[in-house]
Amino acid sequence: MNAYKLIVASVVVCFSCQPKQKEATTTANTSLATEKPDSAVDLTKRPGPDAPRSAADRLVRALYFEHNVKENPFREKKDRALIDQYFAKPTADLIWSDGQKASGKVNRTKINLLFNAPDAAVKKTWVEPAAVGGTKAVVFVTFQNSGKPEEVKIDLQQLAGRWRITEIYYPGGKQLTQLLK
Repeated sequence: MNAYKLIVASVVVCFSCQPKQKEATTTANTSLATEKPDSAVDLTKRPGPDAPRSAADRLVRALYFEHNVKENPFREKKDRALIDQYFAKPTADLIWSDGQKASGKVNRTKINLLFNAPDAAVKKTWVEPAAVGGTKAVVFVTFQNSGKPEEVKIDLQQLAGRWRITEIYYPGGKQLTQLLK
């Protein structure tokens, strides 16, 4: 009788330890479905403040909060590495070449190009979660400019597995690349 119970218990343990075939197939299909192609529809949906954070908006948060005052890439004239850390090559080239000129197109001592506004006028900055569609993303940055709420739209693209900023759209329809050309 004890031998019979021992055999039944070992059979039950063997079957309970094996993965179910259906679950393994579902997991494989789910991982394939998470790799989405670029989608303009996904980029038009604006995530709420409780949406999960992504690497795209973390890059923008680092730029706006860590490097806004001390190591602002727009004010860099000696080392291009900080610019390349945040911006795609074509945009980084424009920023670097304009910064190397004695009198660039934008007076960077008065205007902070992160906001296209003077540093003293900018208060209460908020970086919203990114809307991601494949290898493209959009991040909105809201802030107070002289007491008035304003918003900057930042386009990003994933290049070699890393997010980089390709364009910044300022209030009033101005664009970063237009200001620097």
